[in-house]
Formats: sequence, structure tokens, C-alpha cells
Amino acid sequence: NRNAIPIPHKRNPEPKGQDLDFVNVAHSHLIQSDWDKLDKLSDRLDSFRVKNILVKIQKDYVLSLEFFNWTKTRNPGSHSLETHAIILHSLTKNRKFKSAESILRDILVNGGVDLPAKLFDALLYSYRECDSTPRVFDSLFKTFAHLKKFRNATDTFMQMKDYGFLPNVES
Repeated sequence: NRNAIPIPHKRNPEPKGQDLDFVNVAHSHLIQSDWDKLDKLSDRLDSFRVKNILVKIQKDYVLSLEFFNWTKTRNPGSHSLETHAIILHSLTKNRKFKSAESILRDILVNGGVDLPAKLFDALLYSYRECDSTPRVFDSLFKTFAHLKKFRNATDTFMQMKDYGFLPNVES
């Protein structure tokens, strides 16, 4: 689409100091599936750290989803729209639509009125960093439709069009 608005790029600030050490140690435990050691770190997780760990492991959607769900149970406050966006990119890129739509349903049903617009923005701003595909927006559009949130689906469709993403036939 020649008239599409360029996709904005918002780079995640790099972790430094203690955050960097924490992310590297947690990442190492994750790669080794050492959940006992991770458990000991769970109370020091925050959304910045979770986001950076998810970015590091995003190519492994199984581990990403496992870590995402684990942090949700161990430290629910460690999630943000950005952490949700990263896991959604990872899942949709790997065509794990049921998992992605389950996460979307969860946040859309429990979120506030202004959440849909903020969620679209979070997905948009992390799109490049996650080397994503338009499927992430298809999933959002489809989930709104399934939830019978047609105004949100229409808004999402219009925003998708603005940025040059067209929903697939299935959506």
C-alpha cells in the first residue's frame, strides 16, 4: 500500500546495571529450564525485566509462552501491555493463533475501555523490534469480532489499513 503510514519504531531501552545482570541470569536459568532458580528471582521481576527477557527469547515461542504464563502466576504485576505485545508477536509469527487469541481475550475482557487503542499501539510500536508479521493484527481483529466488539474490530481494521496491513480472508 503506497499511501500507508510508516510503521513507527520504538526501541525498548536496553537494561543496564542490576537490570542487565538480572535479565542475563534469568535468561540463563530459562534456557537451562531451571525453574527452581527462577522461582527465587520471581519477586524481583517487573515489567521492564520481563519485557527484556521476552525479547531475548522471542524466537522460541514455546519457552516464551511458558515464561509468560509462569510470570503471570508468580508475579502478576510484572506484566504490561508491552509484555503482552511481545508474546503476541512471538505466537502469531509462529502461527500459534489459538494461544494468541486466548491471551487477547483475557486482556480484552478484563481490560479498561481505552485498552483496545492502547493494545493496538503497543503491538504497532513493538512490531519492528519483534520482526513481526501482519498476522498479529489479524488476530486482534478476529478476537474483537469473536467477542462481538464490532466497534473495536472496525477501529482496528481502519488502523490496520492506515498502516498498510490488510486482514486476511479468514479474519
